Amino acid sequence: MLRILLLDCSENLRRRLESQGFDVESGTVGLCTGIRKLPSQVYEKDVFFYNPESLPEDRVVKKNSFKDLSPEYDLRHLEARIRDGAAFIGFVNRLSNSIDVQRCFYDWIPFVPGIEFTSDKVVHDNRFSSYPQSKANYLAPIVTPASLSIPVMQKLAPPASQEYPPDVFWLFSNGLGNCLGVQILRGEGRVIFLPRYKSNEEVVETFLNRVATRIYTLSGKSKLTDKFTSPAERTAQADGERLQSIEAELEAQQEAARVQLAAATREKVKAIEADDTATQIEVYYDLARRNDDVALYYLYKIVEAIENKFGGETEGIKAVGVGAEWKAVKKLANESYRDARHAPKPGDVIKKWTEAEIKKCFEDVGVVVNAYFSLLFPPTPDKTRP
Repeated sequence: MLRILLLDCSENLRRRLESQGFDVESGTVGLCTGIRKLPSQVYEKDVFFYNPESLPEDRVVKKNSFKDLSPEYDLRHLEARIRDGAAFIGFVNRLSNSIDVQRCFYDWIPFVPGIEFTSDKVVHDNRFSSYPQSKANYLAPIVTPASLSIPVMQKLAPPASQEYPPDVFWLFSNGLGNCLGVQILRGEGRVIFLPRYKSNEEVVETFLNRVATRIYTLSGKSKLTDKFTSPAERTAQADGERLQSIEAELEAQQEAARVQLAAATREKVKAIEADDTATQIEVYYDLARRNDDVALYYLYKIVEAIENKFGGETEGIKAVGVGAEWKAVKKLANESYRDARHAPKPGDVIKKWTEAEIKKCFEDVGVVVNAYFSLLFPPTPDKTRP
């Protein structure tokens, strides 16, 4: 059984893991509390989680002068333990607006990459789809951008990977190609640095239940109790394999859907750009958005363009089928400009519209335009019907 050490994690997490049957202890390295307290030797552990979330009460981070309640336990053994096969998972949480203080919380960790501040709302994940990235696909259950706390506030500067075998795998990146999460292999073990998630504790549980089981294979079993598989274990293992198969199938379907959506979007743009009336509508709409003092005139021109396409108001309304919105736009424009076919001249008296009226006019034009655009595309068969 894996021996787990939680560093600066909540007691609630420890209790949850214990209730699931994990061999787990918890302690603090001292930076969050000003007091170091470790429960055992680090060379006796297999997996470490580090989740610092607060400053000491006096808000003074003391790197080497905090009170040590467990001097017999030394963190300096951590590097050797990692090289021997342990996994260290650290969550890089924003703890201070001082980069020096921020780094202080992490620079004691062996093989830690450089840390800088950032603020990224768009995060790209490693899909592990091609070699050599596919060698780290066991991490896929925790490489989920939708689960991250956005924006991501720290970026990392990991070392370059050796060519063979690869030993550095980026897990998340931002739009500039900066690293936001990474796995670094060292010796037989690894360090993994992750951005803050919506729930770091859920990621800990996911790692132990879905990732660690793939990293630490059955070949490491030595005790008779380890080698024996109980009926409950066989059932749970079968369920896990079944769910993994479903997950892989869903991922393949999602990828196919993404490709299909991208192709459909390209076809949509191509069809709209090929229609002269649609092109003119786009011009008028852009002018309406950029010229709020005469926006209503350009919104009217959008309706007029569609009207001219079909040879008159009656035929236009018949074609698009949204007469109420069509007439509402023309009515407001005519009340404001008297003759909405022409732009107002300097000195013309214009009935000012309210913000609510112009907002409703934009919405009505949107309904009319969507109805017109729909005419540019042949109806697709309903696959849900027999």
